[in-house]
Amino acid sequence: MPLDFLAVKQQIKEIVAGAPAELARLQALRQKAGELLEHNAEEQEALRAKVELAAAQDSWLRSAKPTTEALTHSFPRPPAPDGATLIAADGSQISPSRHEAVNYFLINVGAITMLPGSGQAPETLTRSQLHFAEYTATGSLSEEQVGLERDKAERVLLAELAAAASANPVITLTDGPLELWGGRSRDVEEQSHFQQSLVDYLKALEELHSLGGITAGYVDKPRADLVVRALEIAMTEQDKLGDIRKLRPLRGVTDNDLFKGRLGPGERSALFAIQSHLAPKYAGPLGLHFFYLNVGSAEKPWLARVELPAWVAEDAPQLDALHASLLAQCEVLGGLRYPYALHRAHEIAVVIREEKEQVTQMLLAELQAQGIESSGPSQKQAAKDLEGRRR
Repeated sequence: MPLDFLAVKQQIKEIVAGAPAELARLQALRQKAGELLEHNAEEQEALRAKVELAAAQDSWLRSAKPTTEALTHSFPRPPAPDGATLIAADGSQISPSRHEAVNYFLINVGAITMLPGSGQAPETLTRSQLHFAEYTATGSLSEEQVGLERDKAERVLLAELAAAASANPVITLTDGPLELWGGRSRDVEEQSHFQQSLVDYLKALEELHSLGGITAGYVDKPRADLVVRALEIAMTEQDKLGDIRKLRPLRGVTDNDLFKGRLGPGERSALFAIQSHLAPKYAGPLGLHFFYLNVGSAEKPWLARVELPAWVAEDAPQLDALHASLLAQCEVLGGLRYPYALHRAHEIAVVIREEKEQVTQMLLAELQAQGIESSGPSQKQAAKDLEGRRR
C-alpha cells in the first residue's frame, strides 16, 4: 500500500511549526559555545589536562583534546606539493543475509592512483574478496564485522600501493574516519574479531608510516561534536567530571556550528587530538588527530573533518601537502566540493545489484556441480522476490 500522505502531511506541519522555537534555542547554545571557544582559545594546556582528567574517570569519553595550536587559530591554503602521488581507496560490500539462497558476503575495494599535474592517466585497481559462510563452523559475520573487514581492506591496499609509488610525497585517502570504529560489543566472538581487525589495521598504518607516506580519513558533512564536548568539559566543575557523559549543556551544537563562520575558503582549523576508548591503541606516531577544512567558497562555506595520524599532524610539510592537495581535489568536480579521487574510488568499488545476483548464481551453480543443493531463499525473501517481479 502507498504511504498515508494525509497523515504524513499533518505530521510535517506539526514538526515544522515547532522549528522556529527549536532554532532559536539552538542559536543561543551556539552563541554560548562560540563564547566558550574564544574564552578558552589560549588555554590549550589547561583544557587538555581537564579532558584527560575526565577521561581518567570515564574511559569511554569521546572528545577533542587541544594541541599546541590556539583553538580559534586558522591556517590559510598552503602551496601545492610538487610531484605528489595521490592514492584513494573506497570499499563496498555484499552483506550476508540468512534469507538469501546461499549465505556469503563479498568485499570489493577500489583504488585509484594519480599523479596530479603530470598529464599521466590515473591507474585503477579493484580487489574482490568473497567469504563463504554457509558451511563454516562460526557461521556468517554481522554487518558491523563485514564493515570492519572492508575498512581494514581499504587501508591494507593503500599501504601496498604506497609502497609501489614512484613520486613523493605519497598521499593516501579513505572516505570516513581514520579511527577504526567498533569494539563496543559484549559478544566474545565479535570482540575478538574486532581486536584482530584492529591489529591488522594498525599494522597497515605502521607500514604507511615506515614508508614516509601521508594518510588521512575524509569526513564529508561532519556532525561530530568533539570540540563542543571539550568545551562542555571546560564549563563543568572538576568534582562533577565523573558524570560528564550525562551532562550535555550544549547538546545539539556541532563542531560545524563552531567553525563554519570562522574558517575562510581554503582555511583549516587548529589541530586537535582525539580522546576515545581506543585512542591508547593508536600510540606514538599513530596518535589520532583531526582538523576542520573549509572546502567551500565565501558565499557557500562547506566544512569537512580530516582525520590524520600524529606523524602527519606533527610534520609541517606533510600537513601542508595534505591541506593543499585536499583543496585541489575538491575543486575538480566544480560545485560539488568533494575530493575527486575519493569519488572515483567509490565508482570503482561499488557493487551493483546485477553483479550481486550474478555472484549468487555463480555460487549456486558451483555448489550444484559438487552435488550440494542449496536450501534456497527464505519464504519471506521468496515472497519479496515474487512481489518485485509483479511490479
